Amino acid sequence: MRKHKLLSIFFFSVVAALFIWTGRIGALAQTGAGGKQMKKDEVYSSVARRLNEYSEIPSSAIANELDVAIEITNLTMRPDGKAEVTVKERETSDTAQAGKPIRLVFAPPAGDKQDQWAWEQFENNRKFYPVEKIFPYAKDELGKRKQATAMGWVAFIGAIGKQGDAAIKALETAKAVLKTELAQLPDVKSARSALAEAVKENRTEDIINAYRALNQLIEPVATLSDTQTDLKANDAYLRLIDEFKKSVDATNAARKSYLQSVAAYNEALTRLPFCLVAYGLEFHKIDANISEEQ
Repeated sequence: MRKHKLLSIFFFSVVAALFIWTGRIGALAQTGAGGKQMKKDEVYSSVARRLNEYSEIPSSAIANELDVAIEITNLTMRPDGKAEVTVKERETSDTAQAGKPIRLVFAPPAGDKQDQWAWEQFENNRKFYPVEKIFPYAKDELGKRKQATAMGWVAFIGAIGKQGDAAIKALETAKAVLKTELAQLPDVKSARSALAEAVKENRTEDIINAYRALNQLIEPVATLSDTQTDLKANDAYLRLIDEFKKSVDATNAARKSYLQSVAAYNEALTRLPFCLVAYGLEFHKIDANISEEQ
C-alpha cells in the first residue's frame, strides 16, 4: 500500500514538473531565450537606426515615415531570443507586387544597448537576406527608376520644342504661300522662345506654363489649310503640316512615357521591401506637374 502511495506521489510530481517545464518552454517561445520582449514601436526605431548609417535624416523622422508606409501584423518571439516581425504595406494598389507581407528579423539588445534591438534580416521572395543587402539593392533599383523619370522629362521637353519648331516652319511657309501676315506666328515664336529660356534655366513651372501656352497657340495650325485653298495645293506646306502632326504625336507619346515612369517610381516607393528604406535613403515621391490631358 505504502509502495503504491509513493508511486502515485512520484507520478504526480513528474506530471507537475512536465506542466511547469511546458509552461516555461511556452514562455520562452513568447519572450525569447533571453526573456526580452520586443515592442512594436521598437520595430520602427530599429529600422530607423540602421538607416542612420546611410542618411543624415533624424531617426524620429524616419520612424514616423515608416509608420505611414508599413503596418505590423504579427510579432513573434523565437526560442533563440530573436524577434520575427511580419509587416505589410499600408498603401493599396492594383499592381501584382502590392499587398504581399514580408518578415523581418531583429536581434535582442546586447551590452549597453539597453532596449535597442538590431535589425538583422529581411525577407524578399520568400527568402531571408542579411539586412546589409537591402541598401545597395534598393538604391540601385530606385535609382534606376528615378533616372528613368529624369530621362523621360528631358525627352518630353525636347518633343515640345520640336513641336514648336515644326509649327513655326509650317506657319512661315503658309505666310509665304498666302503672301500675308499670320496673326499667330509672332505669338508662337514668342512662346517657343519662352520655352527655350525656361529650359535653359531649368525652371520647371515656367517650362510647364510655356508648354501650355505654346500648345494652345499651335492647336489651329493643323486646320489652317481647311479655309485656305492655296495651302491645300502647296506640296511644301502639306509636307510641313504632316511633319507638324507627327511632332504632336511624338509629344503625346513622350508625355505618356514620362507619366508612366513617374508612376512606376512612385509606386515602388510604397512597395516592400523598398518602402522600408526609401525615405531613409532620401528617395521621395515625384510630382509629375502634368497630366495625360495636358
